[in-house]
Amino acid sequence: MADTRNSIKNMGLPAFTTQFARGGTRLGLVAALALIVAGCGWWSGENRKVEQARGCPNAGILADAQQMVEYRPGPGRDITDVAYRWELLDAVADCSYSDTMIDVDYALSMSVTAGPAATRSAVTAPIFVAVTRNGESILQKTSFEAEVEFEPGRRVAVYTRTFRGLEFEVGEDDGVLYDIVLGFQLSPEQVQENRNRPRL
Repeated sequence: MADTRNSIKNMGLPAFTTQFARGGTRLGLVAALALIVAGCGWWSGENRKVEQARGCPNAGILADAQQMVEYRPGPGRDITDVAYRWELLDAVADCSYSDTMIDVDYALSMSVTAGPAATRSAVTAPIFVAVTRNGESILQKTSFEAEVEFEPGRRVAVYTRTFRGLEFEVGEDDGVLYDIVLGFQLSPEQVQENRNRPRL
């Protein structure tokens, strides 16, 4: 990732949340994500001792960018115009240290529900990943397209992905001073729509 340092406070990332225990399905996803990250091999040995001493960045989801609704083309915005409804469910992370650098592996899960206006069996959504320090400065930011395909006859699909090798300079800092923040890459109108939506 390119270094895109910016000292403007918050930079549109004022708060983030990690979604735990909202029903049995989410508990299962949290457990699955933990196993995925554990498979990276840093849960034992000398690297694990260093990580325990210095801590790892927290992985979380930006509240204002946790959901994305895709509508059919045109001005309609009622429930019959909804094509796909996306939601980021959870994120977890693990890390290792090398001198003044930290290397983070993280995993993300999300769901997408086909609405009344759905026409495609394979859909994509833009997601950003940002590294912040103390919730104020963005040290890195990148984005990618998540592709999800519905199984025949299903209207809900779950996407889980592991990302490896997110590396950045921390000096002598503890990793807990940093956050890995994820969210949908939204337009200002979509952000406002999320802010207006009642929180569950």
